[in-house]
Amino acid sequence: MPTTLRPLIDRHWRHAACATGLATALALAACSSGPMPANTPSNDTGTGSETAEPVVRNQYPFGLACGWEFASNIDTMNIFYPDDSAKYWVALVPILPNTRLRIDGRYPDARYFSFNVYDPLLRPIDALADVELLPRAGGINPYAVEGASPGDPYRAYLEFATKPEQRPSNTLYAGQFDLNGTTLPHPVMLPLMYRTYVPGPGLDFDGGVGLPILTLETADGDTELLPTADCVEPLLPTLGGAVTELGINDALLGVNIYDEPLLLANSTVSVSDADAETHVFRGIPEFYVNFIAELLGLPMLGDAVESAAIGGGGGGFMSNLHNAYTYNIYFRHKGNVNLLRAKAPTYRGQPGVPFGTEQLRYWSVCQNDVVTQRYTGCSRDEHTALDEDGYFTIMVSDAEDRPSNATEANGITWLPWGPYIDAALAYRHMLPAPDYRETTSYVPRGTAVEDIMGEYAPQPAYCTQAIVEAVGDEGAAAIFAACRAYSDTLE
Repeated sequence: MPTTLRPLIDRHWRHAACATGLATALALAACSSGPMPANTPSNDTGTGSETAEPVVRNQYPFGLACGWEFASNIDTMNIFYPDDSAKYWVALVPILPNTRLRIDGRYPDARYFSFNVYDPLLRPIDALADVELLPRAGGINPYAVEGASPGDPYRAYLEFATKPEQRPSNTLYAGQFDLNGTTLPHPVMLPLMYRTYVPGPGLDFDGGVGLPILTLETADGDTELLPTADCVEPLLPTLGGAVTELGINDALLGVNIYDEPLLLANSTVSVSDADAETHVFRGIPEFYVNFIAELLGLPMLGDAVESAAIGGGGGGFMSNLHNAYTYNIYFRHKGNVNLLRAKAPTYRGQPGVPFGTEQLRYWSVCQNDVVTQRYTGCSRDEHTALDEDGYFTIMVSDAEDRPSNATEANGITWLPWGPYIDAALAYRHMLPAPDYRETTSYVPRGTAVEDIMGEYAPQPAYCTQAIVEAVGDEGAAAIFAACRAYSDTLE
């Protein structure tokens, strides 16, 4: 970059960030009066001949000057339908001419991590999974090599350019985005999200290695324009971890909805689709179209009509390109207990499943509220009860309505409903193996989920506490069959 351009860009960014009051960690670094700590220079991404040490920078209190702006939190940042086995960190990256973002991290001790970059509509446009990231020279990627220890360094880049046909390793691209067929440039800020799932025993969600360190630098890598500090927690929402959990989620779970009047009202409500139909998540507009249709008892529109009505899906709402989701929406006037049942895929780390032969890296089911986007509870693969046929059965209700036989011994995993009229069960499939085709990723528009996923397709049912308890301890299959029979009576 010409030396005359750097002061202009630096001044432009500082003034824009400080004047607008954007609470980005990058802005905090830019607005700070003192110099940032120096970085260990190196541009290799695993092809160099010399060992590369991790980048080391100072830490500041309250998450100040952290490159990550805010993190998910069960109380205050329980939005975008998250998963309780994961944590998300978000940076709003400034897009300046002839620059790029450098990401220096270390492989965490966790089941999975990734980077996703998003357009202004919060749709993911590019991503890098852990297994795709080459280590710096002398390191080993434990997600690609069985038995390798976590902690070795890697280096990645976010380029503000169109993705080339032959993309270099360790590189994300975000040049332009599509809006109903029109190609538009990104605005001045670009959301970047870092995720980790299932940290090692006793570790926080950073997997014991801190967060990746972000540096805005010239496109040729010669000059650092905006280095940021090392950190574990950003400023928001907990002031770098200084604010303890408030217990909001626990308090919400203590609220019981008296749903007897709703159940009685069902006898006068015309129900066109009583089974809480299974949908593939293809974008938040379609999700809300389905929610309203099912709430009002309207005929379902179908993928093709939904897509035409809203101008296409394309994901969104900060979803993860490495995940595919199904969802089922339930309402209390059809039953104060609901169920979801499917054959369970194998997952990374499952006993008896060799490394690299699993069907999915991870799967989970979460109970969410449609309107607030909060999860009330989740169950991930290793914590979900399976029956003798290898099926899982999730049951959702208020604590007061939980059937006495909704137990792990009967093959039932119970989740709390929360103080909401609706329930949205989100079922995640992450990084399917190439030969595992019965997964959500392969369900095309206009095709029933069970036509592709077969026995792995989630099957819903409405129920009541009394019906479940009447089955006794005959097991999850018998309980689900009784509840499906009840659902049929609603039609």
